[in-house]
Amino acid sequence: MKPISIVALSNDNYAVHLATMLLSLFENKLTETNYQIYIIDGNLSIDNKSKINSLLQNYNTSPIYLNVDPSIYKHFKGWGHVSREAFYRISIPDLLDKRIKKAIYLDSDLIIKGDLRELWENEHLENHFLGAVEDPVDFSGIRLPNGYKYFNSGVLLMNLKKWRKYKISNKVLNFINKNPKKIIWWDQDALNAILYNKWFPLDYKWNYQVFRMGHLNISPIIIHFNTDVKPWNGETYLKEEYYYYRDRLDW
Repeated sequence: MKPISIVALSNDNYAVHLATMLLSLFENKLTETNYQIYIIDGNLSIDNKSKINSLLQNYNTSPIYLNVDPSIYKHFKGWGHVSREAFYRISIPDLLDKRIKKAIYLDSDLIIKGDLRELWENEHLENHFLGAVEDPVDFSGIRLPNGYKYFNSGVLLMNLKKWRKYKISNKVLNFINKNPKKIIWWDQDALNAILYNKWFPLDYKWNYQVFRMGHLNISPIIIHFNTDVKPWNGETYLKEEYYYYRDRLDW
């Protein structure tokens, strides 16, 4: 069975949280499922890479590090709890080998509670550029046409073949460069601006946003701590899920 391509990204500030997410990912996969981990390198230290490598060696796998040309993003600005490196996910189709036709992108502030093969094999992806979960934000930097919903970019099922064919990454970057004052929620706003009519909704269980979905009676497979209040800096719903894995790291 071919491995599932998982892409994440991190700088040193988020390295331990990336490791926590990866531990939960591997601890909860089925035996027959294989993951190939790709990490977009936001200038990670040698020490942090070594720790991540050691963690994954416990599961008989090694990450492949991907390097972004930082000049592409030199004018982009992070704010709050999100740094400039968050924009790097826009380059995923260009960073991965062209033989890789699809990928799952995962933020570092996630906990994975189950196997991802069901997500990976979603049949709707073939006719769309993206599968994602709706983000019920109160406001954003862009306005979508009536009838369209806004998605969260923390978990993305990406059709890389279609992205490359239609040069989606270039279109997203161009939107940011031409509309910097419209960008509030970082790359997420720009992704929605370009792909608002080209994505399909995933079940909420694949991106359970704790501050906006706590009222939903579902069993999440992916828990997302997606505001500036994180388990490691404040009180969040399902905080114990994060520390169950964080406390097991040799970090």
